[in-house]
Amino acid sequence: MAHIQPRKKFVTILQAELDTIKAFNRILQKEQHTLVNGDIEDLDYLASEKERLIEQLTNLNEQRNQLLSSLGLLTDAEGMKKLLSTDSSPSKSNKIWHDLLELVAVTNQLNKTNGTIINARLQHTQRSLAALQCAAGNISLYGSKGQTLGMNNL
Repeated sequence: MAHIQPRKKFVTILQAELDTIKAFNRILQKEQHTLVNGDIEDLDYLASEKERLIEQLTNLNEQRNQLLSSLGLLTDAEGMKKLLSTDSSPSKSNKIWHDLLELVAVTNQLNKTNGTIINARLQHTQRSLAALQCAAGNISLYGSKGQTLGMNNL
């Protein structure tokens, strides 16, 4: 009976993590749409929202780890597996955990894709800037590794 309250808290924490990662995923989707359409004025807002959600996820992760520790379990995948296997209502917590892991994988891929888009836009901007500087007669350009480039190196 002593484990009923922590188990209820466990499900509450997992559900909050799932809800927060869903919100984070939506922000990443908006970010991708913004990047693709070039609406860069929205990026500051999206970055602040991502930061806020990351703080929430960090806090929820700490709560989950504290709960695992209080139950004498390790704060890793094995600890989670053990807790889920001994859960009195395994279907609900297992489903939430499974959904959370799946969505984290999707979110991770979405974040990588956004990083690739950002990198491509940055490289395009750098090449455009280099072309403008060359056209203006400014030959003191620098390459991606900090080396000085003359007009012959472009």
